[in-house]
Amino acid sequence: MARDFRVILVGHALSPYRSSEPGNTWNWAWRLSHHLPVDLVAFPQYREEVEAFFAQHPNPRLRVHWITLSGWDPWDPARGERGIRLHYILWLGKAYPLVRSLASEACSSVVVHHVSWNTVSVPPPPSPGFPLVWGPVGGEQKAPGAFRALFGRDWPKEALRFLRVASLPWWPGWRSKVAGVSLALTTNRETLELLRWGGARRTELFLDTGVPLGFGLGAPPHAPREPGPLRLLWAGRFEPIKALPLALRALRWVRAPVELWVAGGGPLQGLWQEEARRLGLEDQVRFLGHLSWEKMREAFLGAHAFVFTTLRDSSRAVVWEAMAHGLPVVTLDHQEVGTFLPEAAAIKVPVTTPEDTVRLLAKAVDQLVADEALRLRMAQAAWRFAQAERWDRRAE
Repeated sequence: MARDFRVILVGHALSPYRSSEPGNTWNWAWRLSHHLPVDLVAFPQYREEVEAFFAQHPNPRLRVHWITLSGWDPWDPARGERGIRLHYILWLGKAYPLVRSLASEACSSVVVHHVSWNTVSVPPPPSPGFPLVWGPVGGEQKAPGAFRALFGRDWPKEALRFLRVASLPWWPGWRSKVAGVSLALTTNRETLELLRWGGARRTELFLDTGVPLGFGLGAPPHAPREPGPLRLLWAGRFEPIKALPLALRALRWVRAPVELWVAGGGPLQGLWQEEARRLGLEDQVRFLGHLSWEKMREAFLGAHAFVFTTLRDSSRAVVWEAMAHGLPVVTLDHQEVGTFLPEAAAIKVPVTTPEDTVRLLAKAVDQLVADEALRLRMAQAAWRFAQAERWDRRAE
């Protein structure tokens, strides 16, 4: 098969040294190239990092084709994400002629796999003549309206985002592109249903991230935790959709001795630190700030469980990273984590009202403190799940 088959990957952002979109694209390309020849079409934002890696690790089975925008570009990476959506649409217009050329020139069977962006709003352009796989893609999921107070002035923007995504099936151009996809991989049930309604020929649920070979613990944890408070870890950007206040408010209902380590930063950092003080949690909550990868690994190894409170997210690599370090997860039961996390490795709390959800988060934490045998079994199940989702196995 490897001699007669070629994969053409389309991934806008690419880097062997980064997470999220750049890391996902890289891991697909690098791991697939161990089985099949791969051509990769990408934007050269991190070209120096990629070429530095290839200088140390040559790989003739992986060819990267860099596509830029000539002339005006609405996006300047040095200034954040403003203009990036229009940039991406323009970039697709330049990338896909090359994709079609590579596919037509190949002397073997070809499949094109569009791996990023993984947003349902922008399907890949029609490409007749060869199979086209899109995803894993998310984007239909929405923040629950009952939690809008946590968004403050950002809620109207969140509501408009949902209305825009919900209207996609009514746009003929979007429907025609979706219908041209041979297989759509989706990161949650909400996006899967939207694509089916929009005319997708075939859809399957599929995680959009994984863990590298050798990442995390080398074996499942086997020793009970030492006496003392249960250490919970929360990690993410301080913005409304991440909803750290749910975890902070839950601590007030937890009866057992517990600490919460908070890794990250962002625009709401001061507000959330003030909320922790207002709730009287100064002795229980440690704000760690932005952590380097080595420091983040230390946080994983020092924690006993991971807390995930995001109200809208397609994928969070940090959840799988925590599980690879043997951390059971306390999470909201919706979207990707609700779809994929096994019951044996996670306590998934219904997303109903803020008050009920906070109390159930607290109950889940009390359960982990009270039953160390349960926490340890969940830790082992979390590690096994992460190993099943390693990038090398996903490429296979």
